[in-house]
Amino acid sequence: MSFAVDRLDHVEVFVRDIDAAIRWYADVLGLTLLHRWEPEPAMIGEGGTMLALFQSKPRSPAATDMRSREGVGWHRVAWRTTKAGFEAAQRHLTDHGIRFRGPVDHDIAWSIYFNDSDDNHLEITYYL
Repeated sequence: MSFAVDRLDHVEVFVRDIDAAIRWYADVLGLTLLHRWEPEPAMIGEGGTMLALFQSKPRSPAATDMRSREGVGWHRVAWRTTKAGFEAAQRHLTDHGIRFRGPVDHDIAWSIYFNDSDDNHLEITYYL
C-alpha cells in the first residue's frame, strides 16, 4: 500500500501580532481560534482548513509583491467558496475597506486576491 495524503491540514503564517491577526481573520474570514500554545502558535480555522499563526521577528519585511516570481516558496493561501459566497466576499471585503484585485476569470474558476493585515497574500475562489 502506498502513502497518500488526505487533505491540507494547515499553513504556517508569520504575523507581527498574533492577537491582532486572530481578530483580523475572525472579522474578515470568519476563522475561529481552535487552539493556542504558549507562546505560539495559535491555530485558527474553519471548515477543516487551518492556519498556524507564528510571531515574526521584529522588523521583518512584508511578503513580496503578488506578481513577483523572485525566490522560491509558498506564495498565497486560497480559500474556496460557492458562487454566492464569492459575491458576498467581495461585498464583505469592500465593507471592511480591504482592497482586492479581481474578479479574475480562470476559465474553470473565478478568484479575487488581497492581503491580510501583515501583507500575507490571500485568495478567495469558486469553481464553475
